[in-house]
Amino acid sequence: MRIDFEVPATSANLGSGFDAVGIALELRLRASLRCDEDPFRTRFLPGPQMPTHEGFEQEIVRGMRALLGENAELPRGELVVENPLPLGKGLGSSAAALVLGLLVADAVAELETPAERLVELACGLEGHPDNSTPALLGGIVIAAQQGEMMPSYLRFDPPSGVRAIVAVPQLELATAQARAVLPQAYAKEDSVFNVQRAALLGAALASGNVRHLRVAMQDRLHQPYRAAFVPGLQEALRLEHPGLLGIALSGAGPSVLALVDGNAMEIAASMRACFAHHRVACETWVLGLAREGALVHDRVRNERHVVGV
Repeated sequence: MRIDFEVPATSANLGSGFDAVGIALELRLRASLRCDEDPFRTRFLPGPQMPTHEGFEQEIVRGMRALLGENAELPRGELVVENPLPLGKGLGSSAAALVLGLLVADAVAELETPAERLVELACGLEGHPDNSTPALLGGIVIAAQQGEMMPSYLRFDPPSGVRAIVAVPQLELATAQARAVLPQAYAKEDSVFNVQRAALLGAALASGNVRHLRVAMQDRLHQPYRAAFVPGLQEALRLEHPGLLGIALSGAGPSVLALVDGNAMEIAASMRACFAHHRVACETWVLGLAREGALVHDRVRNERHVVGV
């Protein structure tokens, strides 16, 4: 038996949509399970994420056990993983690993778990539905947590003609550190500022009125505080360029996401220059926005399943 899996990278927050808005990107974690008689094991194909894959592997197993049970035997076979997602860069690598684990367990045990249940499990494991839900379902997700209850969310296709530029600086920023720097309370004017823009952000993305994204992606709740750990972020947020629709810190950082409808190469060069000014090396990738979420392809049965479809 051979089963292939794909899970997209994600970018959460999108500026004003702090802990609420996420988008799936056409940068995909790929894995193939080859079943045999030996105990479960993972093998990572050579790539830039090889040196730090141990925690990633643990997240895959955690996702599997969430569906199978803590004491259940893991499926026998080798999971071969190709991971282009940069680890710890604000592009949803942890969510992708957890989702992969859920899908592997579901496929091998032939559980046919409903998408809603997968969303619930992924959110419980990852803690941020704006990351885990677009990793499962693709597109754009606006989510509201409800304590221990299933989060309330809406998923819709991204606007046509829009691509993402992701700038990935060679900086380390742990999610816990990025969280710890945030204040316990905010001024009323800053809260109102974000509420207005978050409402506009959701409406602009859902309706396709992308000309509003520049204002809608502005933020006062998290980016100003995290900028101290991301030299070059402030300059990137101030960029003006034809084709640049909006720009924001990706997740908790340090990557920066720009949404564009033209001049991608020029905008990418300007983003790199913002980091170069601070002597920080930076890669930029131009990516499509992923309409499809996680995929499962049973090679023996020649069956291809898109989660949520």
